[in-house]
Amino acid sequence: MTMTLSAARNEEIIHAGSFESSGMFENGEPVTLSDYLRTISRTGVRVAFGRDEVIYAEEEPADSIYRIINGTVRLCRYTADGRRHIVEFLLPGDLTGLLECADHPVTAEAVDEVHMIVYPRNAFDRLASAEPNIRRRVLCHLSSNILEAQRHLFVVSCQNAKERVASFLLRMADRLDVFQGQRLDLPMGRQDIADHLGLTVETVCRAITQLKDQGLIVVPNSGQVILKNVRGLQDMSLAN
Repeated sequence: MTMTLSAARNEEIIHAGSFESSGMFENGEPVTLSDYLRTISRTGVRVAFGRDEVIYAEEEPADSIYRIINGTVRLCRYTADGRRHIVEFLLPGDLTGLLECADHPVTAEAVDEVHMIVYPRNAFDRLASAEPNIRRRVLCHLSSNILEAQRHLFVVSCQNAKERVASFLLRMADRLDVFQGQRLDLPMGRQDIADHLGLTVETVCRAITQLKDQGLIVVPNSGQVILKNVRGLQDMSLAN
């Protein structure tokens, strides 16, 4: 199982220019996983990836930890005949690569231009051996990810197309701290959303149009959505 740690929900997002120098420490001690990574900052390398570029591929050695500074990453699984399922989208502040297996179980691709810092896994493992609190924080994040996976399983197995799209918009808004009346920027295209929700791209487009016609959202362009009626979206996403 891929372990993606959503650090963005639990700490201030540190942008590219200040990541290594801006720590969040309590009494001089690290308090988040990203803080612990800063203590081994000398081992990290800043890298950039262009749109659709592969960051790491399925079955490649899982020997690095990645922290996203800006941009969006999709985690994908491909079938032998080329079909794709997008397991998750990673946003600024998220970590990926903390695995309890030798090889990556998914492929990570840049949705748009992505900047990240890459740390050697062995450096983090040495740090974790010396700092028992790291394992507890990893377990906490992993538990959160399991709950998110269960939520997504409910969405794709119990909701119809319009409900799935409503749930997706609400979850993205929650992750990006976007509220009613505000603009939600969606770097991923309609095909990406479809491959994440188990729908066809035509069905996603039709569902977005239906949500717009119902007055729940406004769609200025293909990459933006304004949440006009959050309560209505919430009611729809809970429908059976």
